[in-house]
Amino acid sequence: MSAPRATFRLLPVAGFLAAVAVLLWCMAALSGWITRGQLIHQASQNVATLRGDGPLWQWPLRRPSDLVASRVFGAADMKVKPNGLLITSRDGTPFEIGLPLAGPVDLMHWPLLRLDLRSSREGALGLSYQPLESAAACSAEHAAVVSTTTAQLSIDVRNLTWRTVDGAPCEAPEVVAYMLRLRLAIPTGATLAVHSAALASLDPSLLPPTIDRQIADIRLLGSESSSSWTPQPQQLERYRTPVVRLPEDASSESMLLWRDRVRHYWPAAIILPSGQALPAHASSHMPTWLDAGVCALYLAWLIWLAIRQRPGVVRPWTEVAAIAFGPLWLIAGLRWGPEPSFPGIAAFLAALVYGGQSEWRRRPVEWGWWGRSWSEWIYPLVPLPVAAALTWADGHQLLHLDVRHILGYLGWALLQQCAMLALVMGRLERTGLPRPAILLVTAGLFGLLHTPNGALMQLCVAAELWWAWRFMHSPRLVPIALAHAASALLVESGLTGHLLRSLEVSARFFQ
Repeated sequence: MSAPRATFRLLPVAGFLAAVAVLLWCMAALSGWITRGQLIHQASQNVATLRGDGPLWQWPLRRPSDLVASRVFGAADMKVKPNGLLITSRDGTPFEIGLPLAGPVDLMHWPLLRLDLRSSREGALGLSYQPLESAAACSAEHAAVVSTTTAQLSIDVRNLTWRTVDGAPCEAPEVVAYMLRLRLAIPTGATLAVHSAALASLDPSLLPPTIDRQIADIRLLGSESSSSWTPQPQQLERYRTPVVRLPEDASSESMLLWRDRVRHYWPAAIILPSGQALPAHASSHMPTWLDAGVCALYLAWLIWLAIRQRPGVVRPWTEVAAIAFGPLWLIAGLRWGPEPSFPGIAAFLAALVYGGQSEWRRRPVEWGWWGRSWSEWIYPLVPLPVAAALTWADGHQLLHLDVRHILGYLGWALLQQCAMLALVMGRLERTGLPRPAILLVTAGLFGLLHTPNGALMQLCVAAELWWAWRFMHSPRLVPIALAHAASALLVESGLTGHLLRSLEVSARFFQ
């Protein structure tokens, strides 16, 4: 009789572990699906640009943030004008303008640097580049003359004389991934109006009329390592925009590592997931007006819910949906990127404000901030040795983290756990769901808030299951937030770049 009873008691545990395994698999599957879609979107945009003879790399210089470090390097002052930037030389010495590089640029196949600028007095323009952080910088002192009459300059970087700081000769730039700068010298008090820069080529891009799921110039194999892969010399000579197929069944992290490796050799490569066709027309993300419209409807819904709130009356599923939608719209909707969606940010903040006022007006579950016993401080730290073990097994030497970054992350961890445990899980406990289901829903939502970073989503699900279980038994936020921050900072310092590509989420993950 004892054996059947023991088996019966283990069935719920086995069912819960199976549900956790399915949840982790779903996180990886969702991450891979979003990443494949993003790669197809990027490839379709590049193909449309190439077929339309547009520039793959261009820099509209309209505001300080369009420059590296948002400033001019040297003795010059910068002002923003309606159609560009106006730079005034203070003492006639050369100054530099850095063009931001979001990724590698191909100056071997796109060697024409076209500049839209005009000076109030004649001056000289030079160029400098540095292909990698570890490589030597090279410069060409007299690339062109800046005049008062010519606004458009076209400079062929292959025809310039390049030298290092020590005067040693350099090769003309090929693939540049670290630094590309303009060096200008104009008389004291002279002004330079800068509008844009772009790279161009005289050779047409030869692409197939259609790119179906079978077309590929290069097929990558999953048995190879992205870090050690190098193309064959004849491939480098033959292609400038090859269609590259990623390994089949690659994870999101692997696909992006392969993408970055291929771009190291062909920045303009058309990189596609295995077995995926390229759409006939370039895909586009949600237009701004629709994004703003959804945000406006969401804000109106939150206001209506807040007006209807009554003491002692909790609509748990409605409030969970209201609190979760804003952050998911921003992050899982890929609206947090290099150019974040302001409606998405507004929805995120509105969700926090709504949840905070709801909690202040009628807290559905009692909780506190500080631990009352040593166990309430120690037990939340269980994920920390797990993070340390992963770092030891597949990490690298710990990187230094700035004190301000550490303190900022402590506050961010506290905000996250307050939203997930106090606001969301506090309402889920009023739904009548079994406790294991509440844990799974809470951890699943927390994982989705790290979309589409697959490995990070899985780590967050596993950690949040533990922290949510601890919060059920001991509802104290600060110990859990400290454990969250300690684990995340350790992973950031020693694990990112190996098992975990980065801690970035939303559209930032694809950078």
